[in-house]
Amino acid sequence: MMIKVFVDEEACVGCTLCVDECSTDVFEFDEEKNLPVVKREKECFGCFSCLEICPAEAISHEDAELSDNYYHDDYALDFAGKLTPGTPQQVDVKNESEQKKALGDLGIRLLSIAAVFRHTLGGSMPAVGTMAGRTLANQLPRYHEPESFQEVLEMAVNQFGPSWDLNFSTDGDQLTVTTKTCFIRELCSKENIELGGDLCVLFYNNLAGYLGKMGGIRLKLESMEPGNDQCVYRVKTFQRKKY
Repeated sequence: MMIKVFVDEEACVGCTLCVDECSTDVFEFDEEKNLPVVKREKECFGCFSCLEICPAEAISHEDAELSDNYYHDDYALDFAGKLTPGTPQQVDVKNESEQKKALGDLGIRLLSIAAVFRHTLGGSMPAVGTMAGRTLANQLPRYHEPESFQEVLEMAVNQFGPSWDLNFSTDGDQLTVTTKTCFIRELCSKENIELGGDLCVLFYNNLAGYLGKMGGIRLKLESMEPGNDQCVYRVKTFQRKKY
């Protein structure tokens, strides 16, 4: 049975990553529409590279089997615990000077990583953040699927805090994300780096990948307003289309 490939034109951001990634040239990019077009659907063999790299999750497949996520199944969690006995050791840094030292070290590492991503990936860098967020959502142990997008937002507040103090507000398909306390903002201030750069791009796309995967939706960034006291991201959300 031939796999059918669909592009959600409303969600697509026109980044061309699917065109570049596809090893069998299923897609061609329509410059006039600023959209990828499925031209050689019969060449798709279900590697799902396009699906994984798409920052907007605008690509879907039909008649192709995707594996289930078993990480939130009670039996799977119990079985995994038996395979990895023992309690993970965590370092609880309570001394304020040690905290600053640790954050400074992490900040330098993040700056280095962002510089490498920008040099090697260029415009593909947002996809790295998105995939990292999806991976985070996949690997988090939890005991049930979120029942609503509001529950997903509440989970994100807990998951990303206290490094990021996230506040969400929704109005129809519009989502406003406000960050007050922000580790990246503090780092940029310390290193005299202009806000809204590569670290902010990685942070937003990481968050979007997490929310999209956990909530089963697609997100499209409409504007980003960095500030010294808070940053605001205005996002349009899309329900995944059923083909």
